Amino acid sequence: MKLGASYFGNRIVRYVAQDMKNMVDHHCNYVIHTFSENDFHFYRGTMKEIVKVSHDTGLGVYIDPWGVGKVFGGEAFSDFVMNNPHALQVLSDGKPVGVACLNHPDFRAFMKDWIDAAVETGADCLFWDEPHFYLPSWMGGRQNTWGCLCAVCQQKFEAKFKKPFPKEETEEVVAFKESSIRDFLEEMIVYTHTLGKKNALCLLPMEDAAHALVHWDTFASISGLNVFGTDPYWYGREKEVRKFVGHFSRKVAQLCKGTKLEGQIWIQGFKVPAGREEELRTAIDIAVEAGIRNLALWSFEGCALMSYIRSDNPEKVWEIIGECFEKIKDLK
Repeated sequence: MKLGASYFGNRIVRYVAQDMKNMVDHHCNYVIHTFSENDFHFYRGTMKEIVKVSHDTGLGVYIDPWGVGKVFGGEAFSDFVMNNPHALQVLSDGKPVGVACLNHPDFRAFMKDWIDAAVETGADCLFWDEPHFYLPSWMGGRQNTWGCLCAVCQQKFEAKFKKPFPKEETEEVVAFKESSIRDFLEEMIVYTHTLGKKNALCLLPMEDAAHALVHWDTFASISGLNVFGTDPYWYGREKEVRKFVGHFSRKVAQLCKGTKLEGQIWIQGFKVPAGREEELRTAIDIAVEAGIRNLALWSFEGCALMSYIRSDNPEKVWEIIGECFEKIKDLK
């Protein structure tokens, strides 16, 4: 079993060392460190120290482009978005939005600079966290809009489909967006692979046109990918834990079957409502029953650090995770 948790918000190395020991005591054997644009610009050396401390504690290390360009998940702001208005996604209302365009060559060039910096930290694996085009339901979204209609996307669409870019979000537009996400990821994953690092991909737990995630098999087939998974967080989506976690755990396990991919499922450890902590045990049991042998929690100590997504009783969340991980740590 590979058992981990994400970690963010602290860059004081001596306290990180204490927390990494805490993670090991809760039977984690790897950690996912966030590496935001703030870290990229101001904490590169510190992140090397944090990765070393994590390794010295016995943990494997993933590193996450947390909120980078606002095309990845994460509660972090983007310097790239603020300083590159020409590379933003353009919405159906004709106005730009604070999200980088995955097709823009300047953003892709920046992402390779980010990869170089992430590799320099000494992490074992780069974790591609919820890559997506603009979503109106996310922070900064505008209802009844969609994207991207920037000049780069229009040019690429017209070259692919031999027709003008539609004014409506047609099936062809959805297919174009999905292929664009895959193309972007393939470029980044192959580049990372050439630098000798592993790659893990976490798709949003969606299978619809609205998220441009219809054909999951095309993402699982990306060359250079080592870990493939998703994060079926059920509390905020008002989903029944057995059905939601079970469905996506089985889907991931099936897509990884017969391949060299590790199937990974993320367990929701943030915004856990008081009195519902026992659902964590259910989620973990269901994922394991589906054949998943790589589980991770978002996040360390029930997100006690960040009030925006803190669980109602983070101490209990973390206690239950430790008990669950102890129970399954020796499974094959």
